[in-house]
Amino acid sequence: GFRLASTAQTAGGTAVMRMVALLCCLVGATAWSAERVVVDDLGQQVKLSAEPQRIISLAPHLTEMLFELGVGERIVATVAHSDFPAAAQQIPRLGDAFTLSVEAVVAVEPDLVLAWSTGGNQRTLRQLAEMGYAIYQNEAATLNDIAATFEKLGTLIDRRETGVRLAAEFRAALQAQRRRAGDASRVFFQISDNQLYTVNDQHLIGQAIRVCGAVNVFGQLELPVPMVSMESILDAAPDVILVASPVPGFRSRWEDEWARLGWQGRTLYLDASLITRPGPRMLDGIKFLCDSLNSGRRPDQSPMDSSKIR
Repeated sequence: GFRLASTAQTAGGTAVMRMVALLCCLVGATAWSAERVVVDDLGQQVKLSAEPQRIISLAPHLTEMLFELGVGERIVATVAHSDFPAAAQQIPRLGDAFTLSVEAVVAVEPDLVLAWSTGGNQRTLRQLAEMGYAIYQNEAATLNDIAATFEKLGTLIDRRETGVRLAAEFRAALQAQRRRAGDASRVFFQISDNQLYTVNDQHLIGQAIRVCGAVNVFGQLELPVPMVSMESILDAAPDVILVASPVPGFRSRWEDEWARLGWQGRTLYLDASLITRPGPRMLDGIKFLCDSLNSGRRPDQSPMDSSKIR
């Protein structure tokens, strides 16, 4: 009797386990039974019939976002300058933002390609799309669009809840920073060192300056990234000069000129990766920017270096 009962229990247990396994499979199948469709920032539909396991990221900020969403291990290839977090430095490179071959992408066999539309490679991306590859193109026009990218990517890669949470946290932190805005310092943002390029108010960096309550002296120019002259900078008379620093310890070739013209101690260096990449760490860049402008530094104080905050 005992052996029969045990056998019956074992058979019943096995049946239950099989049923649980079947239900798990059905749940997974339900999640992807229909195509997952997301509209990217260029208005193009991106369709996936299964959860992507092999992802190519063609921009450093998109690499950072994938790690934040918890799928960094799925990135099979990326581009130059994808250096954060540290694990991203071990991912194979396919080139940079402007040099990418169709053959290099095909060889990696991706399920999904994430690209930054401003970053170039449009001809290659068109060819890949014609070949049937799923391509999501990102273009954050506003700071709030960075949060929206978390939501869209989260949906696309089956990390919807994480994407919604990260988006909410980004928006809340941005709003909190706006509430802490200080006085209206007049600033000139130097985005390039070879020529004096700056940004207008529509540019994401220009929007970041406004979050801090500051005034971009070239904010009203039409071009998002205009080149300006030394004379126009002198006429604009900014209180502070902000310089995007490409590497730690960077010193602008214009620094002596700024000092000679009266900006000694009023030149601030910001880690370019924190303020030029439309990704999660832009919040760090905005916070450093705001703290720098509102720190009440005396003119004789030395420039601050934001590369030390991370």
